[in-house]
Amino acid sequence: MKRKTHGRLVLSLLAILAVALLSGCGGSGDSAQPADTTTQEQASEPAEIPLVSEIDYEALLTPADVESVSGLSGLMTVPYDPSIGAGGDVNIAEADGQLVVMLIVEGPEYYEIWKGDGQTFLRAYTPVVGEESFIGPVESVTPDSYIFGFRTESYSVVVDTFFRVQGVTKILSVEQLAELAGIVESRL
Repeated sequence: MKRKTHGRLVLSLLAILAVALLSGCGGSGDSAQPADTTTQEQASEPAEIPLVSEIDYEALLTPADVESVSGLSGLMTVPYDPSIGAGGDVNIAEADGQLVVMLIVEGPEYYEIWKGDGQTFLRAYTPVVGEESFIGPVESVTPDSYIFGFRTESYSVVVDTFFRVQGVTKILSVEQLAELAGIVESRL
């Protein structure tokens, strides 16, 4: 799965444009607004959800979390480097560099993108994590699921595992990915 940083930029720009339009920064035909705004209006607004870019990703999923679920030890976080497969917001690997888990957090709209891209979504998963969850990828990519995705009202998340370089055995099971996803969901 590739990061969609361009998509994040476009969505951010669209959000800024929408806020500007809704706040009335139009032309000279705008009507005058009262100078006094009430505290009651401000108090009734819901709490803001942090933007995806403002999340402390490494607090969502730690090497210790993966160790406790998998039984592996000596895991560490590695920097973003898609050239070696570390394309997530959090990338956790063994000491020898073998990637184990990748976490990607996006806005809520990405769940439908992943569901509809024809490759990521294999089927819904139960028990559900968040509001909806799925496993993937589709069988034409590989017959063994290594993606666990879920959505909440505010975020779409995927937790992926990797395959051992010297074989075709995936490192974590779908059930272990679901458990890690539950940890992430509890911290969002």
